[in-house]
Amino acid sequence: MRISLACVGFSMHRVSAVVSSLLFLVLSVPLAVSAAPVERFVMFEGAGGATLAGLLTLPDDDDEAPFPAMLLLQGSGPTDRDGNQLPEVRTNLLRQLARNLADAGIATLRYDKRGMHANAKELPQDFDALRAFVAWENFVGDAERAYRWLAADSSIDGERVGIAGHSEGGLIALSIAQQGGSSPKVLVLLSTPGRPFGAVIADQLTGLMERQGATDAQQAEILSADQRIRAAVVATGEIPDDVPPGLQPIYPQYLGRYYQSLLQFDPAKALELYDGPSLVLAGGNDLQVSPERDFRPLSAILLAKDNGSAAFIAPGVSHNLKLAAPGESGFEGLIDAGIDAELNGWLSQMLNDESAAFWK
Repeated sequence: MRISLACVGFSMHRVSAVVSSLLFLVLSVPLAVSAAPVERFVMFEGAGGATLAGLLTLPDDDDEAPFPAMLLLQGSGPTDRDGNQLPEVRTNLLRQLARNLADAGIATLRYDKRGMHANAKELPQDFDALRAFVAWENFVGDAERAYRWLAADSSIDGERVGIAGHSEGGLIALSIAQQGGSSPKVLVLLSTPGRPFGAVIADQLTGLMERQGATDAQQAEILSADQRIRAAVVATGEIPDDVPPGLQPIYPQYLGRYYQSLLQFDPAKALELYDGPSLVLAGGNDLQVSPERDFRPLSAILLAKDNGSAAFIAPGVSHNLKLAAPGESGFEGLIDAGIDAELNGWLSQMLNDESAAFWK
């Protein structure tokens, strides 16, 4: 197990002033590419029969087929398969990751979430149907079915398929591994929380209120309301009717079932139970996930594993895994060179047959 802490003296920089960032707006990572990969539009069935559209990206070298592959999972919110929330946020993280990995000889699958973008026609209009449709278990089920579809494709070596998730996507990857129905060869967690989601929300709320100059009394009132809401959601699966206006963007009524499961999920415990090799990557200037309270617990778990697992935190790098000054979201620019090298090098090692035999 290798742990690399490239910025031991980092300071904690938290949430941006944009409320939607509280739900992990996705990172952006444009990468330089040297060859054009082969992309194929695909459709497959998700949880409950939902139709999901995606892109299968293959290295431009048929002689190396069947290829190792990674399922790429974006962060939360209405993020498309490229990693964008248009028109406000254009990051192209997943698109660039796919092309970058193709250059390294690794295929990828990325897809639009249920009821969004290419799948928007299937979004229920009935409130109760919508609540069920966006339950956390369905997002996890979609990803598991995407993984199985990818592993079964004729161009892919089904024994060498892993999952990489950014932010909330990392939680979904861990959920799949914890359930045990599928066994990804590797997991890659990019800027992923290491604590239950409620603790992360509370941290982000605190940082946001401090940046806005809220008084101690105002902060205490909001944090108390947030704690009360979370407790009610866990107990009932419903969002209370009396959510304060400042918290309503975080807790829309239709996300009760979604939050009920997510708030009870412990990512550190799930990582501890996963037997395969894992890579945890983070940035020292992350505004949304704490390098201290999230990265370190995950990296500590990997210390006990003797299976090629590794963790790396890069100085001056944002939640979006690119260079950013303290307090900046870091949506633009190239993926940090250190992160890029760690990801490509580790995956190239872990997804080849010789490495698999070594770590058995």
